[in-house]
Amino acid sequence: MTNKRKTIAVCLTGYDANNEVQMLEGIRARCARRDINLLTFFNSVERPALNADYKLHPNTITGETMVYELINYDTIDGLLIFGGTFLDDSTFHTILTRSREHGIPMLDIDDLSHDDCRRVLLTDGNAMEDMVDHVIEVHGCKDICFMNGFRDNPQSDSRLAAYRDSLEKHGIPYDESKVYYGCFWRQSFDETERMIAERGRNNMPDAIVAANDTMALYAMDALKEHGFNVPDDIIVTGFDAIPDGAEFIPSVTTVRRALTEAGEAAVDKLCEMMEGGGGSDDVKVKAVVEARQSCGCVPIIHHEDETYDQHISRFTYMREFNMYLFHMHHNFAGTEKSEDVFHQLVHGAELCRIPTLYACVSAEIEHKQAGYNADEEPKGLTYVPEKMVSMLMFGHWVPVGTEFPTADIIPGGIGSGEKPDCFMIAPIYFKNAFLGYLALELNGLFPDGNLFCNWLMTICNNVGSYYMNNELQEALAELQSLYLHDPLTGIYNRRGMNKLEGGFVRRSIKEGKHVAIVCADVDGLKKVNDNFGHEEGDNAIVQCTHALKSAFPADSICVRTGGDEFTVIAAFDTEDGIKSAIANVQKHTEAYNAISGKPYLIGCSCGYSMLRPDLAADMNLEAAKKKADMAMYDEKLRRKSVRTD
Repeated sequence: MTNKRKTIAVCLTGYDANNEVQMLEGIRARCARRDINLLTFFNSVERPALNADYKLHPNTITGETMVYELINYDTIDGLLIFGGTFLDDSTFHTILTRSREHGIPMLDIDDLSHDDCRRVLLTDGNAMEDMVDHVIEVHGCKDICFMNGFRDNPQSDSRLAAYRDSLEKHGIPYDESKVYYGCFWRQSFDETERMIAERGRNNMPDAIVAANDTMALYAMDALKEHGFNVPDDIIVTGFDAIPDGAEFIPSVTTVRRALTEAGEAAVDKLCEMMEGGGGSDDVKVKAVVEARQSCGCVPIIHHEDETYDQHISRFTYMREFNMYLFHMHHNFAGTEKSEDVFHQLVHGAELCRIPTLYACVSAEIEHKQAGYNADEEPKGLTYVPEKMVSMLMFGHWVPVGTEFPTADIIPGGIGSGEKPDCFMIAPIYFKNAFLGYLALELNGLFPDGNLFCNWLMTICNNVGSYYMNNELQEALAELQSLYLHDPLTGIYNRRGMNKLEGGFVRRSIKEGKHVAIVCADVDGLKKVNDNFGHEEGDNAIVQCTHALKSAFPADSICVRTGGDEFTVIAAFDTEDGIKSAIANVQKHTEAYNAISGKPYLIGCSCGYSMLRPDLAADMNLEAAKKKADMAMYDEKLRRKSVRTD
């Protein structure tokens, strides 16, 4: 008997943030090695920085964070969260509370804003000292200048102290004149020019160690302007591993936060906790030196040395993806069926190198737009439904339209295969309405996090527009129906008759039909109202409506023109047809009276006039209505004289 495979859930916000991407890759790789299922519940929208001049709309926060409601705490064994990235603080406390209620161990990664649970923290440690050690021990540098940040700044002081410690460790005297202050920004360019002016071209240091990558980049710009070659003439290093430093030529040797290593350490620590151990201390993961081109550890490849294929590949991917997003948006606008909406995702999945993709939509929403439960009162969408529908077949064989329990995440559930499952779960929402989610197999980093997140947001907007447009069309149809129909009986009102009668009469006459205009009136309605109440009076009106609708052809225009008055416009092959229909009205009311048990009798007086196809030129609909009304009045008087009720 084999042990059940463990499942770890990850809660993450901001896939296009470089830090979270690399940590998630460490988590993914470690879970794969340890044969653990991984479910990453993900928001593509990043939390604004504290000093940002914009705020997320509450609808966006609600729509994005609904994905965390999909977590099934009864089926996961451990939880990793990036608590400092959540779009609102309540998300952290909700997940923490639920994990404790279910006895699930939880680790918070790279989060200095919460200390409510055990954490995995990334520290600089002695990383700056390691960087100075690198240029001394690997590259033999002895004359080393230090490009610091601000004076009297804690971060600057800490990194300067590490520089001094490394020099002392290697027996190199510390010289205050070799310390420059680039203020973590462009001032590094000016400070490097000052260094060149003071020391002269033939007395430049072996290396400039900068306290961040930005200053290293500006220092290299200044050196290049003055004819120096990095790293052949002088080594330059940075700190913090910003993306620009990796893309620059030469790429900047830097200190990077051990992001991948932190993800791996988080999985290892959580596994210990899942086994009942792990201690109570936070896990600290130290930053590491990332040796690149600017120190000479990695050879420089200039773009002019690229082949044409290499050159094209650097630009084609982004252009193709942007064009795909453009076409996807326009193709969505013309789709008529929901499965066609989701078929537009196929090319995006291929571009993102996603091997398996499920598009899951609330069963209530999908079935409602298909006409399912049309009479049921519509429910709100700000909750996770019990059932989902799979809407796309990509990398799996689950048919479109397959309904499954939401708790399973994907049809058949998680962890049922020979290998561990690894899925990223991203919400599909429109404003604050939760529509469903995507379940994307995760087997490595996507080529471009920003494009990936743009794709997800385009999916949300277009899928949301499709379903919400259907809701709007239904609402408009309902308003139109209310505008044209009588609310008590459901048949047309005068507005409905005015809209439809002309076309009906012309079409019927053209087909050689006799058009009957019938006026009808409920017998004794005032007496029913006075003696038995208006509810019984309404019943009399409704029963007469049923009699008229059942007696006349289904395509007839049946109208309630007043309190107890009706008009029916119907087409017959001969005048005998109208006489038979009126006789059936009386039979219907008599049959009802025989079984109703009511203390009153239902009756309906009818009069009619005819529009004959051979007299179409003389057709006058209003005159025919008046003639039918007079005939109905005569019939009503006749029936009253013989009625015994």
